[in-house]
Amino acid sequence: MAQGYKTKFYRSDDGSSYSPVAGMLDLEPGEESRGSVDMTPMDGTSGYMDYDPSGLRDAGEVSITLIWKETDSGQQALRADYDSDTNKHYKVEYPEGTTVEFIGHITGWGKAVPKDDKITRTVKFKISGKPSVTAGS
Repeated sequence: MAQGYKTKFYRSDDGSSYSPVAGMLDLEPGEESRGSVDMTPMDGTSGYMDYDPSGLRDAGEVSITLIWKETDSGQQALRADYDSDTNKHYKVEYPEGTTVEFIGHITGWGKAVPKDDKITRTVKFKISGKPSVTAGS
């Protein structure tokens, strides 16, 4: 059974030298989507709609939840990414070695402050282009 424990998240300015972001509690890789066009003929007999794939694919969004560590250089870099108007490079490394690299920008910068639990930061990324997946062992 695969588990997410030991999954890591990284960021980079140039896509070659990555730095870790500390304290990741949760990762939601998001969902890719694509369009479709209705091809149902008016004289159809099945009673069902017919579709063909069309349009561009959308790589979706990634969301991570972090233990809030204002002094972590990785979290500070994410804040700088949020404040910038450019896409950056990000990478997820799964425990068995598979990596997913993507270019994107931060669209959400949230925080939760429960009275009886840890403070967390939720960061949402919009992926630009096609992610690169390298299979692990």
